[in-house]
Amino acid sequence: MKKTFLMMLSVITLTTLMSVQTANAQEANSPWPGVTKKVLFDNEHVNVSEVTFAPGAVADWHSHPQYTAYAKTDVKMKVEIKEKEPSVVDLKAGQAIWSPAVTHKTSNVGKKPFTVIVSEIK
Repeated sequence: MKKTFLMMLSVITLTTLMSVQTANAQEANSPWPGVTKKVLFDNEHVNVSEVTFAPGAVADWHSHPQYTAYAKTDVKMKVEIKEKEPSVVDLKAGQAIWSPAVTHKTSNVGKKPFTVIVSEIK
């Protein structure tokens, strides 16, 4: 009886861990063609996602709480914020930036895809 209980407990624990791991690394359907988002971690404090933009891809107007972005690859993107002049942001792979909460539109204006890790503080 004890052996059966331990085996059932092991199966439940393994199933739960596999479910959490799968949930933590899901590709989200992006509403923007050429932009993919893979959630790496999400809880009540933070959301960490890997976001890739194909050349010319645009993430239309959207909002973020305060966040950091870490460039996995070189980045050349245009950032538009309402009532401000658009700016071009160039990051080298390995660089990171911080932003306060913002509503913006971002576009890949480079000739290559770029990937960033975005960590949003909830």
